[in-house]
Amino acid sequence: MTKKRFLSLCLFIVMIFVVHAQSLRINGVYIGAELYTTPFQGMQINNIVIYFRNDGTFNNALSQTDWKTKVSGYYTNTNNIVQLTFQNGDESEKYTLATNGNLESTAGVKHTLHKVKKVAVLPAGVYEKRNASTSGGMGTGTPAVGAFSSNYLYFDGKGNFSMDRSGMVGVAGDATGGTVGGQFEKRGISSGTYQLGDGEITFTFGNGTVSKHSFFYSPPNEEDLVLLDGEFYFRQEEGEATITTQRTTEDSGPADLSVTTRLPTPADLLIGLRRQYGGESIDKITTVREIATITGNIQATLVTDIVNNKIRAELRRNGKLLLVKQLNGNEGWQWVEGVKKALSQDEKEELMLSLYQGVLGLHKNLNSYFLSGVVSPSGDDYIITFYKNQHKIVYLIGSDYSLKGNAYTIHADPNMSIYKDFRETNGITYPGTTESSDGKTKVTATTTSIEFNPVLMSNDWKIP
Repeated sequence: MTKKRFLSLCLFIVMIFVVHAQSLRINGVYIGAELYTTPFQGMQINNIVIYFRNDGTFNNALSQTDWKTKVSGYYTNTNNIVQLTFQNGDESEKYTLATNGNLESTAGVKHTLHKVKKVAVLPAGVYEKRNASTSGGMGTGTPAVGAFSSNYLYFDGKGNFSMDRSGMVGVAGDATGGTVGGQFEKRGISSGTYQLGDGEITFTFGNGTVSKHSFFYSPPNEEDLVLLDGEFYFRQEEGEATITTQRTTEDSGPADLSVTTRLPTPADLLIGLRRQYGGESIDKITTVREIATITGNIQATLVTDIVNNKIRAELRRNGKLLLVKQLNGNEGWQWVEGVKKALSQDEKEELMLSLYQGVLGLHKNLNSYFLSGVVSPSGDDYIITFYKNQHKIVYLIGSDYSLKGNAYTIHADPNMSIYKDFRETNGITYPGTTESSDGKTKVTATTTSIEFNPVLMSNDWKIP
């Protein structure tokens, strides 16, 4: 009897721990970045900020003055599976609570949420954010409008701060009736003192204006940033930013706080990628012939002549030729089961865009567009966005300079490719598997053979 009671007591204690484990609450602010595609903007980044409370509620709007009490939804934590339910009806999301305390995504493109800290003391540092966005253009009938901004936020670690904001907006487009163009630029500096509180910072400017904001910190050995009003401000290395830190009585008030980022430049990314995937060996490429098997029983052959600006794509099923698309400079044609016709402009441009993606896009004769791109953070990775003839091209690059994927848009229709199973031939490292999607259909292509610099004959370009 005593033994039974002992076992019952043990079982009761175990059940208490099980119930406790199933109802563990999360407390604090978690941040991360998610990559996604939209029908009109191609590949985009969604910065995620979530404030979890012990009462099972969360808030994802830290820019609001009532951020400490505002409820965006509710969450549960069952066996370390955290499920978020949004009050506005957005689709529920799930994360796995890892042993290191991070939240790992369970669906979509993998991303991680890291916890940031409340602080009473902040070390000296400069924090920067750069944003870039586009809308319209690309045949939508509206002008393309781009905006770029750079904000700096300096803390001296002794209670003083300075802000510097610069911005430039340009308009250029294809609106019916002609093109439009313009430029506007402004700069402003504000400085004063700051005081840190319970997840907040209070700025007092030189003119006496007081401004309070939500504020969290992640040290250099973690995410290396500050979170101000739910915005990411990444720390810069010494010497990378020049900013006025002298407090003056001429300060008119708080600068625009839509700020921050310490990011590699396009040149940094290009150098890192080229070093990893072939360097000068890439520059020696003049022609390429690649054969791949596509989901199902389709075989694809892609022939590229960089020097003569010629591209040919062939599709076969069980050895039978089904389709050929060929581009020769600005001219192109298509052959489908015995019928030949001219390529549409969209089809020609889609073939042309293949030159500016993947390893080939790192070629010295093709990478000038890459170097003109804008770099953005994506969790621990980077995204660089640039344009070729109004078409958006995106590279997803790991923090270790690994080539993870590409995306592009034709008339705002998104296409995204993820690269896997890298192999090396003739000093060039290339993906053996490519998973592509237009947002509706996923296609997997496995390279079965690739030749760099094959001698191409007239038969390689003939009409079937």
